[in-house]
Amino acid sequence: MSTEAQKTTAAINWGLLRAGSQGGGALEIPTIPTDVSASAGPVRLAIGPNDEPRVLLPLADERPPASIRAGSALSLSVSSFNHKGQVLRFLDLICLSPDLETVFGEVVDEILARIAGGAGCVDAARSTIEDFRSLLVRPSATEVDRSTIAGLIGELVMLNRLLDRSPSAWRAWRGPAGDRHDFRVSDTSLEVKASLRPGSSTVTISSLEQLEVPTGGTLHLLCVVLEPVSSGMLSVSGLGRNVMSKADDPDRVGELLAAAGCSDVDASEWNRYRFRSEAERLYEIRPGFPRLTVSMLSEGVLPRGVHKITYQADLSIAGSFLCDRTVFADLEQRLCP
Repeated sequence: MSTEAQKTTAAINWGLLRAGSQGGGALEIPTIPTDVSASAGPVRLAIGPNDEPRVLLPLADERPPASIRAGSALSLSVSSFNHKGQVLRFLDLICLSPDLETVFGEVVDEILARIAGGAGCVDAARSTIEDFRSLLVRPSATEVDRSTIAGLIGELVMLNRLLDRSPSAWRAWRGPAGDRHDFRVSDTSLEVKASLRPGSSTVTISSLEQLEVPTGGTLHLLCVVLEPVSSGMLSVSGLGRNVMSKADDPDRVGELLAAAGCSDVDASEWNRYRFRSEAERLYEIRPGFPRLTVSMLSEGVLPRGVHKITYQADLSIAGSFLCDRTVFADLEQRLCP
């Protein structure tokens, strides 16, 4: 069958499913089986929850797809469905960008061809996505500014360091999940701030909660001084890939990255700048440190009509709060669950 014919068949089948066809898949969702099968059964075409084009690649005992970097325009997961009393697992790939549906059709065609040629579903998907990566990039609605990129770099530097100690240390990265501090395990918390001005002593604190010490716990502030240089060793792509390779659950780390705003560590908007680390300074947050918190307000709440406060903390007067390398090493150990 020609490539053009395969494209037409895929498009027709997605159209049928969108029009309400139940297909012939006999799963819990409407699917249309293709004429290409793997060891666990036929590859199936389906549609996503918002009518997106979708392909289900059957999995038997293949390893989970943790090493597949789907990119910003694709959703990749493992889904299970009941089929005649059996639970079937699929590598579930959905195109999230309507503008890229034609390209996605080509991706599906190539995956099918590689499976038909004897490749496993995971390997076929991984190699095809890598080959099509430059085409599977959803246009970014806005550029990511340099300070935001630097902020993620600072957190990824710390996350890589923790993962060197334990592959499950990603669990300490709590900021993307909504925690008030970037890293936390039990009563031990760490906030990370990146500074792009080597000669400046100030860092921006974005809320009254960021430097609030947990009740009965400890809080430290890590200031990472970064210099933007075109040949810098620090990039979202490099650090992000390292994190994914070290973590014992790369899929969950990918979800945390997406929650932080970066669904694809290789995306051009997140790699517009590279950096060099100029310095790192760790501070213990305790009474006397230059900060403003809710507990310092007279009534313990913001005044009526005031909803958010951002301020600058001047670390030039915080020399007595600096920690040595021994304290830093002990903190890293406590942040490894």
